[in-house]
Amino acid sequence: MKIKRIRMKILMAMLLTTGIPITILAGIILYQVSQTIRNDAEQAQSRISQDMKSQIEDYNQDLYDTAYRVYYNFDLLESLRRGADYQPDNSRNYDTLRDTRDLFWGMYYNSKLKDILGIYLVNSKGESAGSFFSYIPVSFSGLDPKYLNSLMDMMEQSSEQGPLLVYHRQSFYEQPIYQYLHPLNYRGKRVGLLVIDIQGTSLQQRIEKYNTYYKGQVILTNASQVIVYHTDVNQINAKLEDSSLAPGSKLVTTNFEKLGWKLLYTYMINPSLLFFRNVAIAVIILAFILMIGFSLTLSFGITKPIVLLHRNMARIQLGDYTARTDVLTQDEIGFLGNQFNQMAEQIEQLIDHDLKLQLVNKEVQIKALQAQISPHFLHNTLQTMSSIAMIQNAPDVKIICQCLSNMYRYNMNIEEEWVTLREEIRHIRNYLYIINKRYPEILRINIRLEEAMQTVYVPKLILQPIIENAIDHGLIPSRKSKKILKVYVREDRGENKLRIYIVDNGAGMPPSVKDLLNKTSDSIGLHNVQTRLKLLCGKDFGLRLLSKEGKGTIVVIELPLREEVTDVRKGVAR
Repeated sequence: MKIKRIRMKILMAMLLTTGIPITILAGIILYQVSQTIRNDAEQAQSRISQDMKSQIEDYNQDLYDTAYRVYYNFDLLESLRRGADYQPDNSRNYDTLRDTRDLFWGMYYNSKLKDILGIYLVNSKGESAGSFFSYIPVSFSGLDPKYLNSLMDMMEQSSEQGPLLVYHRQSFYEQPIYQYLHPLNYRGKRVGLLVIDIQGTSLQQRIEKYNTYYKGQVILTNASQVIVYHTDVNQINAKLEDSSLAPGSKLVTTNFEKLGWKLLYTYMINPSLLFFRNVAIAVIILAFILMIGFSLTLSFGITKPIVLLHRNMARIQLGDYTARTDVLTQDEIGFLGNQFNQMAEQIEQLIDHDLKLQLVNKEVQIKALQAQISPHFLHNTLQTMSSIAMIQNAPDVKIICQCLSNMYRYNMNIEEEWVTLREEIRHIRNYLYIINKRYPEILRINIRLEEAMQTVYVPKLILQPIIENAIDHGLIPSRKSKKILKVYVREDRGENKLRIYIVDNGAGMPPSVKDLLNKTSDSIGLHNVQTRLKLLCGKDFGLRLLSKEGKGTIVVIELPLREEVTDVRKGVAR
């Protein structure tokens, strides 16, 4: 759609020149922020599913490997199965005790885990297997049997088939610990429980080094959905619920197929990133609001004087020469406003003076043209009346006199410049009646006028000069036996024109006929009628001639199609 108004052009230009860069900048900022968030999510997924998962699996495998060394001593397993104690005075038992102590020492020192606080056995009765079956820097002689039984009960009540990892916030080591409870099965029988106590920070150090995102939390659950590890230690050993996850946080999960564990990692989008994005969006929105407001203000401020100037020009075009524009600035637009006001004032003065003068001149010219018609025709009519009176004393003289009287009465009414076509045709009929008496049995006259055309208005006295010219200079000099004169009227609603055709088959005119329209003459003729029509109707109307010597002439009168005429002097429509 083509924009025509200058106000919209300026507004659209300003919006486009400022809006496109802001839009591009907004797109870049939002793309970078969303790309950063997407990259963080991808890196978090990779870090959790690979690095952190690998560390937990290695940690669990180290615990398992450390505990599995107990199966290297079959004598120990056999004694646990039989529930028998070793006798120190038995040489064989002595060697076995030494081997067992070496086993636990080896489990401690050869383990990849360097944060082990103690390793000890609990038999199937829930009793300590003695200091020979442990490695711990403190004495177990005062270990509470209830504590040992609680470990056995915990293992028995667990739904997991394999080892159990349990977190204790308090312990006799006076620090938080993780207990790795490894059930000992020998020959299809549960013979005891191997307990490995590890510092509570050991697993935390392995996991939390990958927790680098804002408010990140690592959650490790077992097959029973019990939290084994949580960044917030207060959540450990609790049941995992949906409420445990922070609302609006991002979640990354991965599973341990062999262990039946599940690792969840939640984190929040960095608030600095969100702040930067929100600030960018706010700045962009504010920029758009300011851009639109500034564009509207500037475009309306620039174009308001131009629009007012355009409206006042339209008023002058419609004929209101009192239109003036307000000049509020001293720039180029203000200069245009001042020039317009001066021009409008000059036009108003010229119109007020020259139009009145022109109207007076036109009226004088028209009256003069109307006055030229009568003397010439009066001379010919009087000759006709004289001839008839001398030759015969016929009643036709009376009719001729009536026709002549009607014509003079029609001519003398100089107040009317426009008459109905019916009145103009009636005047022509009076004239043609007299002509028929002057040239009897010579002319054949045909006038066709539709009923709807009789009430349209035409300038007064435009047909008689043309018909008189056709008879005197076309038909009378012609040697044809049948001399025909036709008058008919056509309307053109599309062009809003009325055309009157006067056709004769007389002598025709020479090729220089067009000069007759523009040739000044004091006699009655085509030039006088053409001049009247141009004065009354405008330059787009008048006469057109089509003539061929020896064949005849067609005169076309083009007039505006008027169904009413406003009297300029009286200001009324008739």
